[in-house]
Amino acid sequence: MKQLRNLKAGTPLRRIPTDTYIWLQRPGGDVLYAVDEQGDWYDTSRKETLLLKPALKEQMKDYIHAARTAHYGRLVPWKDAKRTVYMKSVVQVVDLETGLRFRAQRRAGSSHADMQPLTKADTGVMKRIYSGEWSWRRRAILVQIDGISLAASMHGMPHGGDGIPDNAFSGHFCIHFLGSSTHRSANVDPDHQWMVYKAAGRLDEAFKQASPYGVIDSFFVALNQQDPELLRRSFADRENPALHYFIQTIGQIKSIRKISDFNEKDVSGQTRFELPVEVTVHAAGKRPEKQTFTFVLNKASGDAPWQIVSVTYTATSFS
Repeated sequence: MKQLRNLKAGTPLRRIPTDTYIWLQRPGGDVLYAVDEQGDWYDTSRKETLLLKPALKEQMKDYIHAARTAHYGRLVPWKDAKRTVYMKSVVQVVDLETGLRFRAQRRAGSSHADMQPLTKADTGVMKRIYSGEWSWRRRAILVQIDGISLAASMHGMPHGGDGIPDNAFSGHFCIHFLGSSTHRSANVDPDHQWMVYKAAGRLDEAFKQASPYGVIDSFFVALNQQDPELLRRSFADRENPALHYFIQTIGQIKSIRKISDFNEKDVSGQTRFELPVEVTVHAAGKRPEKQTFTFVLNKASGDAPWQIVSVTYTATSFS
């Protein structure tokens, strides 16, 4: 603490992408620091980096790792998760954003887990997570069983077969894990998969692995799931006007869907990528519109992620 209270400022930096923050009591008042993946600290009020001695930096990285391990879930493939979350097992479902938790039982599902809240009280908590209305919106969750916490994603819409009486939940809901797929099409649902990575605290890793097509997908997933943090991470510049516009209007979009799948091509060796994408946008209080979003993405280096540098769009209303 003595070393931390005597930190010195380094060079100014723009806002950094992170999910890790530290409150530190210092003379003159508490200060909030953002911490990047290298363990560097950033004063969010003064917009400047701090200089940590190497030994102190490594010690703090150990504390941060312990906190992240306790907060996030394990990234486990579905083939392993389905053995842990076995048929008729009861788990604790924890919503990552709110911390609300409820019990659920796996009742069916071979490509992902079909779950039902255990009691009326559990159903009530689940509905609170969705602000009192059932929704297909995906949410990053932790699935806890036998002392293990798994990264997963759920939606909040009762559908299909029932099985637990008197739980005030007519049907089941779905929980997806890494690599799980939908039952009908056997396709991996990208919306669920991005939320799984979020629940594991490994969005940075997901973006580094993603092709430019995958980053564009993450943009649409963020709008569909109304997830500003996922949206921010897809952009190279956090001050990008397009990013600010979509964050401000994200609550007005009911759904946005690609009209056709990507015809993906090899982008090896490229550092710039441009692609127009036709979508259908359903906005609150408006007719569906066919829009063309044109994305420009850059890749700073070979191991850097693809990032959006600009988005423009045109709209045509359906008759």
